Amino acid sequence: MHPARAWRRVGNEIVCQLCYHFCRLREGKFGRCKARFVKDGELYTLTYGNVSAMESRPMEIKPFFHFLPGKTAITFSTYSCNLDCPWCQNWHLSKVSPPMSYSVVKPEEVVEKALIFGDVATCASFNEPTLLYEYLLDLFPLAKSRGLFNTIVSNGYMTPLALKELVKAGLDAMNVDLKGDERVYRLCGGKAKNVLKTIKTAKKLGVHLEVVCLLITDLNDDEDSVRWVVENHLKYAGAEVPLHFTRYFPAYLFKRPPTPVERIERAIEIAKREGVEFVYIGNVPGHTYENTYCPNCGELLIKRYSFRVIEVRLKNGRCWRCGREIYGFFIEE
Repeated sequence: MHPARAWRRVGNEIVCQLCYHFCRLREGKFGRCKARFVKDGELYTLTYGNVSAMESRPMEIKPFFHFLPGKTAITFSTYSCNLDCPWCQNWHLSKVSPPMSYSVVKPEEVVEKALIFGDVATCASFNEPTLLYEYLLDLFPLAKSRGLFNTIVSNGYMTPLALKELVKAGLDAMNVDLKGDERVYRLCGGKAKNVLKTIKTAKKLGVHLEVVCLLITDLNDDEDSVRWVVENHLKYAGAEVPLHFTRYFPAYLFKRPPTPVERIERAIEIAKREGVEFVYIGNVPGHTYENTYCPNCGELLIKRYSFRVIEVRLKNGRCWRCGREIYGFFIEE
């Protein structure tokens, strides 16, 4: 176990301030995440260096389409989650409590792996990276000192306090999962308004931001649900922030059939018509909406197939044809 941060004492209880659950804990009790607990009147975490998986993966798989396209990141995770989505695609990690006994993977080891693999960034992903909070606060400055960028793929349920500290430590980019309206979040034990606050805070702090919405068959793939996502994306993230609509496949407790591709295409058409400049399809390899097009002149700027970048046609971060500046961070060869 490792001393936790982001908490305060209220009477004989400890209030965790890491995520929007604000768990109030007494001696020996665990938070909803099953990763933070009280011992001898102090809050501890079981996830510091408790790495469940680590490998080099493309930025596109996260998905980051406008942050270092074509590059790779050392991607790692721990266990458990602070939400409980019954359709979780990574349930084999998110539904497992962190083991009480484990060998610590030091932040230096993650950085060294990244450099060996030729990665340009770190990425906390697979399960919810908020649970790696203390670890990331140590890892991010170290990665920065070795020339690496830092990214996370998050459900967006962290508090502004936690997010601000991660940005101070060196967080460069985050992908936030916006699942749908409050009806959808009730199934996950959370609230949509809190995720929207995170999106707004990340944008205000200058973090590179991309938003992903898993469209689930007959749950949030109808036009009203899509319009809710689009309207709030425009309100809290802005027109230039990429929006990814991803195809669902049966996983964990959900056995509904995969999302019909035409419903995702319809969602993309709605988003583009309402003014979202960069809208993408996920989990449909070879689809035209995997590519990036200039919102001004329509020129093809980044051609992709699945998680591979085939061609980048940007000039100093701008459309090579009309000169329109493209939202994102690009390293051009």
